[in-house]
Amino acid sequence: MEISSPRNENIKSPSSNEEANSDVSGNGFVTARAKLEMDARQKRGMAGSPRASVSPQSDNNATNRVHGVKSYGFSRRGIRGNFVPPIRSNGGNAGSMTSRVAGKGDDASDDSTKRCLEMLCGPDGELPEKLRNLEPRLIEHVSNEIMDRDPNVRWDDIAGLDHAKKCVTEMVIWPLLRPDIFKGCRSPGRGLLLFGPPGTGKTMIGKAIAGEAKATFFYISASSLTSKWIGEGEKLVRALFGVATCRQPAVIFVDEIDSLLSQRKSEGEHESSRRLKTQFLIEMEGFDSGSEQILLIGATNRPQELDEAARRRLTKRLYIPLPSYDARAWIIRNLLEKDGLFKLSKEDIDTICKLTEGYSGSDMKNLVKDASMGPLREALKQGIEITKLKKEDMRPVTLQDFEDALQEVRPSVSLNELGTYEEWNKQFGSLSL
Repeated sequence: MEISSPRNENIKSPSSNEEANSDVSGNGFVTARAKLEMDARQKRGMAGSPRASVSPQSDNNATNRVHGVKSYGFSRRGIRGNFVPPIRSNGGNAGSMTSRVAGKGDDASDDSTKRCLEMLCGPDGELPEKLRNLEPRLIEHVSNEIMDRDPNVRWDDIAGLDHAKKCVTEMVIWPLLRPDIFKGCRSPGRGLLLFGPPGTGKTMIGKAIAGEAKATFFYISASSLTSKWIGEGEKLVRALFGVATCRQPAVIFVDEIDSLLSQRKSEGEHESSRRLKTQFLIEMEGFDSGSEQILLIGATNRPQELDEAARRRLTKRLYIPLPSYDARAWIIRNLLEKDGLFKLSKEDIDTICKLTEGYSGSDMKNLVKDASMGPLREALKQGIEITKLKKEDMRPVTLQDFEDALQEVRPSVSLNELGTYEEWNKQFGSLSL
């Protein structure tokens, strides 16, 4: 096949291109090797010419059109050239994406990671041994789970549960105030499990600990320690306990701990999930020493699904039951008094408490909210527009409002579930109620 004249102009010496021409077939097809060699010679030939200012991309594309060959990306880089993104950067997000592709992080992200690592360094300026082999971004990810803001929950905000408050005070508050006394035989346990029906105040106890204890508080959920990358979940667990060691005294509160430490099964369980549980159990066993002020607190509604090894490491297991008669009365009074709506007599409260047997603390809160809407609904029925309604014109909440609300708000815990919790408490619980 006859070669067109533009191609002949680019070829300096036919004798030097015999090997390349041998790779060109009669139908105009050019092999990848011949194409790369021709592009390299073309760049060398244009290096000193006035056309050197023209982009190689446009020249190569023109040559490709003459040759009838698709470049498939070879026109954007040479044999040993750097990768050029196929999408042209217009600044903003595209520029930052290009920098991430090139392996360069954002300046703000780098500064945040640097500050995080500086806080964890010891007096000698080096990271502890537990954190040396971990990536800085994993350490920063765990450090972001530290609750810096006070949740504004205190023991007085929790109705009843005197036994749980007492045990938590002995395990958490006192050892932090007097670490010199709680040594040796008095050293507190390193694991605490709060189990019971949903809505009974387990998470509120964790928030109260964050508010009462002057310690670093980690609020951890399953999403904090899981990753789509294989092996990264175990590294996050190592980073969690490593950062807690650097920031001790520390309290690690794991909400819904059964999602992380459920029973290990030989079949039907993903390998990454099993490795994550194993690493968590290893770390829980490793910090069980008197020299470290670290406490792990787990809350769950499914204690029977916990792994046996995790149950052993959670040395104290407290049953958080449904609120008692007095606790339900306290919830009603406390919520209504905050909004200035409390006008109920003692007899009315007694009647409401008898009608709410089996209600959880969360159910009682929803009941009070629905009952407090009674005066508003009555005012609107009288034809008063809500934009012209004054707060002072609405009547207080009455017993009838609670009786109407009881038709809408039903208990969320069944009696069968209560039996399961009580049986588990008798077998494994720290206190038999």
